[in-house]
Amino acid sequence: MAGEKGNPQTILHLTWVAFFLIFVAWFNMAPFNTTLIATMGLTAGQVDILMICNIALTIPARIIIGGLVDHYGPRITFVWLLIFSGLVCFQFALADEFEDFLVARLLMSVVGAGFVVGIKMIADWFPPHKMGLAQGVYAGWGNFGAAAAIFGLPCVALFFPPDTGWRVAAACSGAACLAWAAVYFRCARDAPQKPNYKKIQLSGVIEVTSKKDVCLQTLLWLPVYGAISAFVWKLSGQPDGIFSPALSVGIIGLIIFLYSVKVVRGMRPNLARIKQGVPPEKQYEFTQIFILSLVYALTFGSELAVISMFPGFLQTTYGLSVTLAGVLGSSFAFANLVTRPSGGWLADKMGRKRTLVILVCGASMSFWAMGNISTQLSVTATALLAVACSIFVQCGNGACFSMVPLVRKDLTGQMAGMVGAYGNVGAVFFLTALSLTNAQYFFQTISVFALLVLLSLYFLKPFAQPNLP
Repeated sequence: MAGEKGNPQTILHLTWVAFFLIFVAWFNMAPFNTTLIATMGLTAGQVDILMICNIALTIPARIIIGGLVDHYGPRITFVWLLIFSGLVCFQFALADEFEDFLVARLLMSVVGAGFVVGIKMIADWFPPHKMGLAQGVYAGWGNFGAAAAIFGLPCVALFFPPDTGWRVAAACSGAACLAWAAVYFRCARDAPQKPNYKKIQLSGVIEVTSKKDVCLQTLLWLPVYGAISAFVWKLSGQPDGIFSPALSVGIIGLIIFLYSVKVVRGMRPNLARIKQGVPPEKQYEFTQIFILSLVYALTFGSELAVISMFPGFLQTTYGLSVTLAGVLGSSFAFANLVTRPSGGWLADKMGRKRTLVILVCGASMSFWAMGNISTQLSVTATALLAVACSIFVQCGNGACFSMVPLVRKDLTGQMAGMVGAYGNVGAVFFLTALSLTNAQYFFQTISVFALLVLLSLYFLKPFAQPNLP
């Protein structure tokens, strides 16, 4: 059956559409924030909490779903994730009370992990010399689902009264996910030449092959749990916060305990495996994943953070209207359709490490320049500077994920989950910096972090053919 319906181009198009629809579902609340305040009686503080909840579980979900992909295969994992997305959309569309919205958006934050599934599917179907462009097309068109939700769902809602229009739009996004789940189940196939997915254990621990890598994996987990703790802190620090201070302290204590358990669970099997001896064909450098996680924290993390704050920054700096600031602010993400595939293509053609060095350099300089924006610079010049900066970071996203599947292909799901989670970790770190300082220092913090990432690229080794088929 695998050979019946399997050609790489068909799989690519089936998969990016699945990712596109999942992103439409994930962002189906974004265009209706003010509508929910006006029609459902929610406060602005409650909507802020819902926005935080919409990404709260994405970090652990990307890591968990990465393991599921390696264990069950990307086809069946994507089918179930599409079904889950559709059902949560209907739950959101039927919500009446704040608690209903809260549960719906927390569950929807899991949907943001869908990115990881397609990374594995594309990695299995495309050879290394085409990996960058294929992953870029998949991610670029998929991410475009966010823009499609923001611009498309309000058009659906226009045909109905305000208090029901948002419900119909949300339900439509859910129906599309359910319909595509059936299409994907019928038409997509896991690559036939791949090994039995069941051989990958669901321990939640990435297999490493040296004691140094055990330490690196332990260190890499720390910011992940730190970012989750930061979410808990944010959800307890607002007037409408859902956690009391005492409860938030207890939850953070539990997170610290879970991190300790994770460290022990990671060390035991890996040290035992290393002691027995790792076959040469399974050996790889976990340093590669460590560095690529930092790269993605910079590129995708800064993109998420800037998208969140840039419209408000334009309003306060230039006195723009909400609509105009929103249009100019969304331009930071709109180019994803072209830039992310371009980054992957450049990595294929120019060399992967060289491409990253150029893009990270450009991102550092661009963010430093944005840190010096003032009213002396015209709105047009500011918008052009933001677009230039977005090109560097979005191309960096594509270049980064042209490399992840080449480290060790049988572990691509778990590795993509870890690297992908760091995109959200970066966003939390940068937005926390913004909350503690101002926009100028926010941009300059990203610029300095980019320099640190640039230094880490010195240790990134060239990518050859992957060790495992």
